[in-house]
Amino acid sequence: MELPMTKQPRIPEKETSKRLLANLRKTRLEMQEFNQELAEINAGLAQYISQQQLKRVRKSLEVLAGESQKSPEEIS
Repeated sequence: MELPMTKQPRIPEKETSKRLLANLRKTRLEMQEFNQELAEINAGLAQYISQQQLKRVRKSLEVLAGESQKSPEEIS
């Protein structure tokens, strides 16, 4: 049994097209804003991670400097 092809895509009315286009533009701008906010969050996290790594390196240097100042009797 073959179904007739009567359902052709129809072109939306001009007002509907304008409304849909306006909604798409608004959504695009909202996504652009959200992506910018995410970029700022990522930059902040990258800076935080970098600061934490720097703190760990400095602490390791302090530990090594403290060990190098000990006499051989203190180390044993």
